[in-house]
Formats: sequence, C-alpha cells, structure tokens
Amino acid sequence: MSLTPVTDPSGLLERAPRLSELLPDAALSEALARGDAWAVHAVLSRRLEHEPPGPNRALLAALVEDRGAFVIAARPPSMSSVLGTGVRWQGAPPRGASPSAPFVAERTVTVLGVPMWPLEGYLVRADGQGPLQVIGQVSPSPGRSRRRAVSLAGMALGLCALAGAGAMWLEARSVRAVTVVNGLSRPVDVRIGGEHWVVAPGAQEQGRVKLGDGLLRAVTTWPGQGQVIEDVPLPSSGEHILYNVKGAAMLAAVPDPGVPSAGPYFRSLSESATALQPGEHLSVQAASWEAAAHAFAEEGRWQAAGRVASAVAEVEPGNTLAREMAARAFLILDTQVPTNLPDALRWRNTRGFAAMLMHTWQEDPGAQSLALALLRFIGEGDTARARYVEHAQQHPDSPLAALYLQRASPPSVGTAEAVAAYQALAARFPDSPEVNRAWLDARWRFELGDPRPLGDSERQAYAVETARLAQAFGQRHPPDTLEALELDVRILLRAQLRDAATALVRRHAQDARHRTWDFLVLAGRTAAAAGPEHTSYVMRDWVPPALARRPERLALLELLTGQRSPKEAELAAVTSPVDRAVLRLTRDTLLDPKRALEAAVRESEAVLSRLDPEVAALLALELTRVGDARAKHLFNASLPLMLAREPLRNQVLSASRAPGPGLIRVAPGLRAAATLVHARRDAPEGYPVFAERLIGLARLDALGGFAVRAAGPWMRRAFDACMDTKVEQPLPPGILLTGAIVKEYARREDDREGRRPNCEARIVTPTGLPLPRAATTATAGNADGADP
Repeated sequence: MSLTPVTDPSGLLERAPRLSELLPDAALSEALARGDAWAVHAVLSRRLEHEPPGPNRALLAALVEDRGAFVIAARPPSMSSVLGTGVRWQGAPPRGASPSAPFVAERTVTVLGVPMWPLEGYLVRADGQGPLQVIGQVSPSPGRSRRRAVSLAGMALGLCALAGAGAMWLEARSVRAVTVVNGLSRPVDVRIGGEHWVVAPGAQEQGRVKLGDGLLRAVTTWPGQGQVIEDVPLPSSGEHILYNVKGAAMLAAVPDPGVPSAGPYFRSLSESATALQPGEHLSVQAASWEAAAHAFAEEGRWQAAGRVASAVAEVEPGNTLAREMAARAFLILDTQVPTNLPDALRWRNTRGFAAMLMHTWQEDPGAQSLALALLRFIGEGDTARARYVEHAQQHPDSPLAALYLQRASPPSVGTAEAVAAYQALAARFPDSPEVNRAWLDARWRFELGDPRPLGDSERQAYAVETARLAQAFGQRHPPDTLEALELDVRILLRAQLRDAATALVRRHAQDARHRTWDFLVLAGRTAAAAGPEHTSYVMRDWVPPALARRPERLALLELLTGQRSPKEAELAAVTSPVDRAVLRLTRDTLLDPKRALEAAVRESEAVLSRLDPEVAALLALELTRVGDARAKHLFNASLPLMLAREPLRNQVLSASRAPGPGLIRVAPGLRAAATLVHARRDAPEGYPVFAERLIGLARLDALGGFAVRAAGPWMRRAFDACMDTKVEQPLPPGILLTGAIVKEYARREDDREGRRPNCEARIVTPTGLPLPRAATTATAGNADGADP
C-alpha cells in the first residue's frame, strides 16, 4: 500500500467505503483526485472488463451496479407525455426498501407506454403522490449502449415491418379480381391493364389486375385483328369487377349462401362493366347472346332484347340472326308507343338501328336491304333514298353504291321497267356478283307477278331464259350465301331444271359451315320439289351432330320439309313444353287449321317466335280474314311477317285477285299463304268455300312451302265440312205436306252423297286442283289424322 494519502474532494470514499479495498490503483486515484464521480465509475467499469474472477471482480461488479453512489448535482429534467407517448421515468425502488429511499430511474422515450429509447439516469426519491424528487444525475448504465442498439434495431425492424405491411395493404387495395364473360358468337381478345385473355364464345375467364394511375379499361378485339370492337372504362370501386363483352350475356348478382335477404333476390347486371358488392356472387343467367335475347323477349323486356341483339349485330359481320332479332325487338317496342306521338319519337329505336346498319355495314348488301326495309316500314323510304344518293355520289365507281340506290329508287321491283333498270346496272358492272344477282332476282319476280295473260309456253320460255342466265352466272360466281342459293334454286326449279337445282344444293353443302338449320330446310324442300329421281343427296346426311341429338328438332325438320308428320305419341314424348307446342301447332296448321287457330291465340312468345314464318303467316292471315284482332299477336311472331304485314293484309281483305303493289317484294312462301287465305270465303251455311284458282301456287312457290302443302288438306277439310252440312230443301208454295213428302225431304237432307255436286262446284272446281284423298280417321297409332 502506498504511503501517499489519496485525495477525495467529492467524498466518494465516504459514500462507497469499499472503494478503498481497490487501492492502490493509479487510474482510480487520479479519478478520485479530480473529484469526478463519473470518471471513477468509468475506471471501475473498464477494470471490471479485464478483472479475472475472484473477490476483486465481485467487488467491482457490486460497485459498478451501485450507480446511486456516483451521483452528481444536476437540475431536474423536463418530463412530458400524452397517452403514454413522450418522455417518462423508467425505474422503481428496490423490493423491500423504504418508500422514501432514493433509487435510480432513467428518462426514457416511450410510445404508447412501450420504452423505446433510454436517455439519462437520475437518483430520485418518491414523495407520496407527488412527482419524483431529483437528487442528482448518475453515471450512464453500462448496458445503455446495448439497450439503445436493441431499441434502434427494433425500431428499424418495426418501421420496415410497418412499411412492408403498408405496402402490402396498398398493393392489396390496388388489385382487383376480374371476371370476363363473352356472350358473342366468336372468340374475343380482351386486354385489361397488364392482363390478356382469349375468351371462347359462351365462356368466362378470371384473373387479377392492378389499378394504375389512370382509369382501368377493357379493350376488346377479334383474335389476330387490330380493330377495337369495344373499349370501356371499368369501375375502380369494389373488390370484384365484371366485364360482359358488349353486354351480350345475361348476368345477375345473387347473395352469397348465408347472407340474409328479404326474399328471393338478384340484381340484374345489364351494363358491360360493373362491380359485385360485398356478399354477392356472379350468376350467369344466359351465357350466349341468343339465349339472353330470347329470355328478355319472353319476359316482355323488348328494350333489353333489342340492346343485346343490336350490340352483337354491330360488331359481328354477317350475323343475320342478330340483325333480325334486334329489328323485331325494336319494331315491337316502337309499336307499343302511343300512336298520337310524332313519328320522330314513335320510331326512334327502329330508326336508330337502321341508321347503324347503313353506316356500319356499307359493304354488306344484306344489312343494307334490312335497313331499307325498316325505313320503308316506318315511312322514311325517301330519307333512305337521299342517303343512298349521297353515297353513290361519293363512290361513283362502286357497284354496291349503285345497287343500293337502285333498290331505294323507282321503278318498283316486279315490273318490266325494274328489269330493264337492273339489266342496265348489270351491263355497267358486269363483274359484280351482287348486281348480276339482283338483275336475276328482278327477272324472277317479274315473271311471278306478271299480270299479263301470257300462255304457259311464253312464261316457260321466259323462266328458261332466266335459268340459263343464272347458270351461266353461277359458273363464274357460285352462290356463297343462303339467300343467293335460294334464289338460284327457285329460278332453276321454276324452269323445271331439277337436276341442276339439287346439284347446286349439294355443292353448297360441301362446306360444313353452310349446314345451318335454314339450309337444311331449303335442302329438304328442294329434294321434295325435285323428286327422288332428280336428287343425288340425302338431307339427313348433312344434319350436324348437335342437331342429331335433339329428336324434337329433327321431327320439326321433317315436318317443315314434308317428309312426315309426327304422331301424337312422339309429341307426348317431347320433354320441353315449348318444343312440343311448336311441333303440335305446326302440324295442326297443316292438318287441322281450326284447332291450330284456337291454340295459336293462347300461345306465348317463346312458342310463337320459334314458328316458321310461313306457319305464322297462315294463322295470322286466317285470323285477319275472319276479323279477329288477335292476329296482331301472330304478325309479331317473326320479322319477315312484321315487315310484310300491310301488303299481306291488303291482299287477304281485297276483293280483287290482282296482287297489291307491295306484295311483289314479299317472300314467295308468304305470298302463297296470302293467296291461299284470300281464296277462302265464308259460306252462308257456315263452312268455308274457295272462290279462285289455286293452281298458280306451285308456280308462285316452286319450293313447295307450307302454304302449297296446306292447300290440299285445307280444301279437303272444307269439302268434308260442306258434305257434313245439311242443306234445307225449300218447299214449293201452297204444297200441303203429307207423310210421304216429309219423308222425301228428310231423305234429301240426310243424303250426304247427294251434296257432292254442290260441294265440288263451290269448293273444288274454283281451285283448279284435284280433290285430295280423304284423311284417315285418327287412331291411337296415327292420332294426327295424317294422310296415309
């Protein structure tokens, strides 16, 4: 031990007497001499780090731990916190110590009561319920650096976690689930944000897209093409976005299972772009546009039906079904408008659809023909002609522009002047298939409607010349559409060139895409009109597999083409009530018109819209003939019948046999129906009679449509009704009846065969047709009463 006394101006040796046990120590003596308590504590801490185990190490640890002995004078620090966030004291008196005993506490930054960052240490004393009394500041804790490092690392990790959670939350908030539904007839290419799908017809695709800075948009094109068919903004609200391409499919939002609702609930989703609400899921009511349009029509929602069909007709080239369904829906919708409104308001839906066809499909003669027919129907034929005049002036070398203008201009088709006008147009554009076929159509219609009393040889020579022109033209330009094929077939059959007609049908069927329902009906009727010896094909061989699996459709095809009538047992086996009603109504129109008329006025839109136009025409015109206002319901069954309503009604109600001015533009099957109904009259006895020759029906409709086939059965039934009707024999005046005379008159009234001359003179002779065989009596095996 050194004999030199240790200088201790701060009195540390008195507060911590055991310090003297560590002397002599030069560094400790120097720190004590300076009177710096914190320097002494630092010397002890450094010595503790290197002290080997033993009594001195334990003493050093105890002295370093007793931070209260190394206090220096200091001003009380500022303390403030709100809801546990701010600067607060961290520390408490040792367990078992007096409440007023001093203890070491540290100022600490806290967040919501959680210590985050240690500051300075102080020797304090608690004084009852008041704030702590500060005695002085103590030396820093040996582990304060470590605690600060841990706190700093924790805060950094917390901030990173918070930032990551925030980024994930923002990312989740910017991502939307998307469902794309394609109700069109063709595949579509859909791009939304950075995602891309090719969606098949009637299918749906799902995915997730991220919201960007701008609006989220759905851009739709045909696969492999750059032309955009739809570009719509999508809603940003909602977690699940729905995109219904062109609004073609029929969609609804229904509540999730377990979600309480007031009753059967669904929310119609008629827009192209919408979003599901929480607690809802998507329900596809109709995946295709055709099913959706039919469903809307059957519900009486003609605006929605027209919107769907029009949207498809606007983007799908050559979709004649969509065009006709849209036109019919808009016509029905506009006819429900009060008639006292101006035409500009009454026909705005039809006018707008016709304008869309005129401007969108300028290279499609079929679309332009429909647009012209619609505008003529609403009385705006002059407006259409003005538009075509402007179009022809803009495109003076276009054969289609000249053709459109000729269609909209006089002379009316079916006249010799019209034939000359179309012939001049064909000479101007000799290489145009559309113009030359229009010339052939004008010749054919003129021969059908020529009122001049030509002999059979003259008419046949004209028909043969038309057929020769058609064959020569067909060698260079075979018919590529069903309308062109039907025209060529009718021309050839009219000229008795049956082999050529069936060969044309067979060549058209080589392309499987042409084997549609309407083509099969045409093929079957052509084979029936030509006869088996002139037909080199079997129509059933061309039936697509999807149609072959539906026996009710095959039965209707056989009925429409004259192959056979379904038995009552077959009708009872049809599961669909709509298909069963269509079959029964079609069959009864041919065999039992009275029963068909009684059923037709009660049928729904689902049944009437699926009737063949010629079937609906026969029923509607027969109701018109007898003055039944319910004929309007049947006239709305198909678009061709709606557009031809006025000329057909005028023909049926007219006393003249000459066709009206607008009848020549009507389809031959509908004209034949008007001719058949026009020939019927009501006899005073109550049964129908015929008042004009019907031998011209076969010439009018060479395909032997429904009206031609119905002429025989309708005449047979009228004849049977006449034979079953008793005719009262007038008594000579002043004759006293005796028993023998009464018996003779009763015998004459009951003599059914005696009525035959009168019935043949009133029913059979005016038609010019032979009396068909009597129908067999309905039995269980043949309940429909068809001819054997």
